[in-house]
Amino acid sequence: MVFVAGTGTEVGKTWAAAGLARLLRETGRVVAACKPAQSYDPDEGGPTDAAVLAAATGQDPDEVCPPDCTYPVPLAPPMAASRLERACPTLDEMASNCCFEATVDIGLVEGVGGLYSPIASDGHNLDLIERVQPDLVVVVASAALGGIHDTMACTLPLSAYRLAVFCNRFDPRDDVHVLNVRWLRDTGLDVAVSLPELAAMVA
Repeated sequence: MVFVAGTGTEVGKTWAAAGLARLLRETGRVVAACKPAQSYDPDEGGPTDAAVLAAATGQDPDEVCPPDCTYPVPLAPPMAASRLERACPTLDEMASNCCFEATVDIGLVEGVGGLYSPIASDGHNLDLIERVQPDLVVVVASAALGGIHDTMACTLPLSAYRLAVFCNRFDPRDDVHVLNVRWLRDTGLDVAVSLPELAAMVA
């Protein structure tokens, strides 16, 4: 199992997870995704994270994220559920849903927001990672100014796990991006700057 975490909201977790799923499927692997909970702004009109992941894996969006865990309010899932006067699962309930059929070669679990963003009624992404014990945690990060701090702040609490950092939107023409990635690699982190590079790490 691969858990896709992020240094924050809108860093590109879903885009990266979907792209990773497509590349892995092209190699003949069976890939499935799980979004334990999702919240969104219905006025934006775009597909939900579960729909994006489902399009990449061939699943049904309701299989990726159950309707009961989908909240049309742009807040963290437990807050959105409270606003809607609905229940939000506990960490143990979410962890029990983060499982894949034996026929699945690589299961992708995508969190919400940043590492410490609330995802369940009683905890955040890091808590869920500790529950599900993934084989690999992919941290989606930015290579831009401030990216080193955000990446280190997210990866240090995950030091007990095998890690891969994906610097989304990396621009090799940007000196800040290049220097930041070099610095992160010099700390010993495995850093990918493209989806094919990330797919190779995962595979």
